Amino acid sequence: MAKGEQQARKKRKVVEPAKAGKKRQLEEEQPVPQQAAAPQDVGPSGWEELEQPQDVQQQAEPQAQQQQEPRKLSKLQKRRVKEDRERAIRKLEMKKLEGETAPDSEVEFEQLLLSSPNSSFVWVKYLAFMVSLGEMDRARQLAERALATIHYREEQEKFNVWVAWLNMENLYGSEEATLALLSKALAHTDARRMYLAAVDIFDRTQARLLFCPWFFGRLLLPDPPLLAHCGWCQQLSFGTSYGNAKDNLVEQCLKAMTRKFNENPDVWLRAVKFRLSRGDGDGARKTMDRSLQSLPKFEHVRMISQTGLLEFKLGDQERGRSLFEGVLRNYPKRLDLWSVYLDQEVAAGDEQRIRALFERATHLQLPPKKMKFLFKRYLDYEKKAGDAASVEHVKRRAMEYVEAQAAS
Repeated sequence: MAKGEQQARKKRKVVEPAKAGKKRQLEEEQPVPQQAAAPQDVGPSGWEELEQPQDVQQQAEPQAQQQQEPRKLSKLQKRRVKEDRERAIRKLEMKKLEGETAPDSEVEFEQLLLSSPNSSFVWVKYLAFMVSLGEMDRARQLAERALATIHYREEQEKFNVWVAWLNMENLYGSEEATLALLSKALAHTDARRMYLAAVDIFDRTQARLLFCPWFFGRLLLPDPPLLAHCGWCQQLSFGTSYGNAKDNLVEQCLKAMTRKFNENPDVWLRAVKFRLSRGDGDGARKTMDRSLQSLPKFEHVRMISQTGLLEFKLGDQERGRSLFEGVLRNYPKRLDLWSVYLDQEVAAGDEQRIRALFERATHLQLPPKKMKFLFKRYLDYEKKAGDAASVEHVKRRAMEYVEAQAAS
């Protein structure tokens, strides 16, 4: 019996795989039914998202979000939008402050500050208003209030208030008060910028500006005002003692900042400019020599060339030529130096020197792009200052250079 059951089981095991194989063969031979064509004019049923493959859904989701959500601005775009908005606000403030509806009372200034608490322009106008009333103590309190009110991130606005306050003390306060305020400002702002601003303040101060509220109200404008516009400045004159005292303040600032920032060429150039403006050519040259002992090597070219530029404008042109010749001897391929040197000679107006320098420059062995620049400048100059023969000479020289380049 047991033997018969074992044989039956073996038969079933053999038959079942055979049946399964036949079934698979029939399924493979059976034709696959074609899918019905999707209706063309059927609206969305709400299931399309589920019917799509997962990767298609992932691609479609960001597109939908972009259509629904506004595009995010980059940091640069946000900063530009903010700057444009601030520029527009500043423009409206200037129109209001300079126009017929300019505030002429404390109440109006306070109302203006409610809408623009971080605007140094409004604060400085308010300071000038206080000065015009003779309220010096209240003006100082107002300056302190401005520095406490302006947001700490608005560094430039705070700096403008410090400069205006220092202007006020310089014009109406004592030397001790001015130096004390300068020390305070140096501790709360960029010291290098503050030193340079202080030098500019003391340098341009004249005795006849002591009681001029018109001038003080415009000290922060990009271009200093002309004194001829003000009746106060034309009527008042207090000699030269006040100017000499301010020169001493300038010297103190220059000495301090060249000692503290001796690796920055800007402070040395400001010292050179001051001495040249006072006719102290020897002092300017000594200052430049001292600067080269302190500045990094890569700043030497800039220091020498900028000093030469100042010599052309404020000092001895021969000394300026000597400085440019020296730096070009070491860097003959610096097109920027040649260009600045040519500018100064053209401004000086000596045609013989100008043409001699152009001839030297256009005989250099420089890349074609640089030579094209030099020839173009030479041609432009001859078209303005020369005649037909000189223009033809430059064109012929340029053609000779092109032919030589083609032959090489």
